[in-house]
Amino acid sequence: MSHVVMCHGIGYQYKHRETSLTEWYGALRTSMSDAAHPVPEPERVSAVFYGNCYRSLNTKGAGTDDEFADIPPLRAGDVRDPVESALLDAFAQGTEAPAPGGKGATQAALRRLERSEALGRPSSRVVIWLVRQVRRYLDADDTVRACAQQRFARVVTPDTKVVVAHSLGSVVAYEALCAHPEWNVDTFVTLGSPLGLGLIRERLRPAPGEDGGHTWPHVGRWINVAADEDPVALVKKLGPVFGDKVEDRLVVNLPWFDPKRYVLGGHSVMRYLTTGEVADAVAEALRAQER
Repeated sequence: MSHVVMCHGIGYQYKHRETSLTEWYGALRTSMSDAAHPVPEPERVSAVFYGNCYRSLNTKGAGTDDEFADIPPLRAGDVRDPVESALLDAFAQGTEAPAPGGKGATQAALRRLERSEALGRPSSRVVIWLVRQVRRYLDADDTVRACAQQRFARVVTPDTKVVVAHSLGSVVAYEALCAHPEWNVDTFVTLGSPLGLGLIRERLRPAPGEDGGHTWPHVGRWINVAADEDPVALVKKLGPVFGDKVEDRLVVNLPWFDPKRYVLGGHSVMRYLTTGEVADAVAEALRAQER
């Protein structure tokens, strides 16, 4: 009876489905309550969890208080894939046009990203590790992609009316919604989405424009929420890429300091979930279901 399905982005290998759902539901409940909307009961909200698709497909670790603790000591010289290099440069510069490749350019991009409060001042090894997750999902061998798509399909039910997806999760959700015309999802809400970035959209299945026009997921509404401060949502408006029916909404997600995570930046899912735009979108979809 999942009326609301949420899908996470990168960095969830060592988290768990129920823990993530509790955190996300708490933020959504707060924003809907603040906006004076009826809050869906916990049993009506579910989560797609594909974090451990990046690890063994058959086992799951016990997790850790520091989800980045087990990241190998990655350095600029470890970035050899052209997609990873292009993503690093694009996120660092806030542009789709990557600078010339090479180790020096990679190091410069990493230095810029390490200073980024919008991303939470991540270390270079964390940045490389996270960008590598995006590249691995888009890989032609489909190992991670197939696992994530299977996880998504297991969670959606005939009662599901709204899908809320953050960051790379918006890519996973877009592909799933395009692949399943039998689903009855009314509203697709994307948060901090990189779907407008050229090197990502050309690798989508299906890619927009493949059939000579826009490719639309099987939903009634698509609401895209992007923060001006979010370097991952480089293309703030998805309407020009996916069709004028996309409802693009710009929000403000200023960084704030947290004793455990140092900085929660403009790309933080918690920042997005507590906006009135997300609360309104979910409430409107659930009201439409009741009519």
